[in-house]
Amino acid sequence: MILKTVNNTSQRKIILYLLILVTVCISVRLYFLPFETPFKTDAIDYFSFAFEISKTQQFPTGILKTNNGWSLFLSPIFSIIGQSDMMNLINAQRITSIVISSLTVIPVYLLCKRFVSSNYAIIGACLFGFSHRLMENSILGLTESIFIFLTTFFLYFSLSKNSKLYVFSFIFLALSSIVRYESLLFLVPISIIFLIKFRKEKNVHLKFSLFILLFILILLPIATIRMDANNMDGLTSHVFGGITNPAKYSSISENKIETSITSENNFITNSFLNTLKFLAFVSIPLFVFFFPTGIYNLVKTKNSNLLYLLILGAFMILPAMYAYGREIQDTRYLYVLFPIFCVISAYGLDVITKFQKSKYVVLILVIIVLSSILLLFYEQPNYVYDNEILYITTDLVKTANGVNDYPGNSYVKIATLEKNWPNSLPLDQDGKTSIFINIIPSGNYNSVEEYILNSKDFGLSHIVLTESNRSLFFDELLINYEEYSYLQKIFDSENYNFQNKIIVLKIDYKIFEEEIKK
Repeated sequence: MILKTVNNTSQRKIILYLLILVTVCISVRLYFLPFETPFKTDAIDYFSFAFEISKTQQFPTGILKTNNGWSLFLSPIFSIIGQSDMMNLINAQRITSIVISSLTVIPVYLLCKRFVSSNYAIIGACLFGFSHRLMENSILGLTESIFIFLTTFFLYFSLSKNSKLYVFSFIFLALSSIVRYESLLFLVPISIIFLIKFRKEKNVHLKFSLFILLFILILLPIATIRMDANNMDGLTSHVFGGITNPAKYSSISENKIETSITSENNFITNSFLNTLKFLAFVSIPLFVFFFPTGIYNLVKTKNSNLLYLLILGAFMILPAMYAYGREIQDTRYLYVLFPIFCVISAYGLDVITKFQKSKYVVLILVIIVLSSILLLFYEQPNYVYDNEILYITTDLVKTANGVNDYPGNSYVKIATLEKNWPNSLPLDQDGKTSIFINIIPSGNYNSVEEYILNSKDFGLSHIVLTESNRSLFFDELLINYEEYSYLQKIFDSENYNFQNKIIVLKIDYKIFEEEIKK
């Protein structure tokens, strides 16, 4: 009876700690959320897809052909809010992402609890909840929050000792595949682990067949709907496409075999080097201290469940290696590994006996929280510039046909959406969402005249100049634009008391052509 009372008290204390942790995680993220500034990343496509479903109650075409699970989750939330101000829905998307990211500390705690005591499982959950990269990412309203939430539960159940509970790993894996199709790759390791762990049980192959059938039944409806809308299932079409042609990113002539081999070698080299580089980068500052002891103690104790976890992690890193082989420089592909990093870090701490006292646990938690919040303050985007360039961009989409690739041009899509609100973005002839203004790269040119001459046919009508342009000749133009008779200044930030210097020039092609002929 006494033991039962102690256990109940301990469980209530852990639940209280988790509730406090989730609340603090949500509060910190909300503090850094820029409520007045819209997003400018891939979140726009997820937003557009979810809004279209909430508005028409139909599966959209042309916006997202795959990885639309996040949008499907958001659509009923948008339906409840209704077609109100666009920023209300944008913030609803980001707050939902924040809540899901914060709630993920619970499955991370459960996952850590399979390896370590409750105190160190809390540290593992805290490492996840206060990772400044995950906090920043959750504010963006992207897919990572719900994807990591689902894959963490998938990891938790894939290490279950009960073969009946293992079915939930297939369920969560299927759901995560709807969010991100690369989850299909993880079907291989959990199948192998299941057949190894429960090989001595009766009817193990029958159970496995039923689990696979359930996995397919979950995916079949969404694959069918995607086929009807976009002529691809958004699952096998992408996974097998990447496997069969990993170096597709390069334009290689079929007749040049040596070029093809070189390109594939470059892909492999880039894949390994970039993966190692970004793994080292994302481990700073917290995991770099805890991870080595965890790996050391893993080798020392030979924990079989941690071995299974590392096998799963090896498969989970494959999409990142593919992206880095294509020279896509983004740490987001590695965030799915963070729950595993938390387990290994907590495992390393748990074995070190000098940390067994609770005061050291509290000290570690305080260090984690403070260091992450300080990093968040340090790495905050320049929202003043964002709001000022958004103001410019909103005007440009009303009048311009094409602009240079100025810093902040990623707001063009959201500005176009705001212009059309509450109507959706139009579709082009390929069935993809279209914007009315072309963004024309300037990096391959050496002069203003050359850039304008070669960009006229692409609709270049305006040039935006800032204090940090993407071409040296634009830096010079910012100083001496008045010397060009064919460039008419239509906006000067000084007249609006902006903190950042921004100039917008309109091209008079009649005068330009006369100047060129001279």
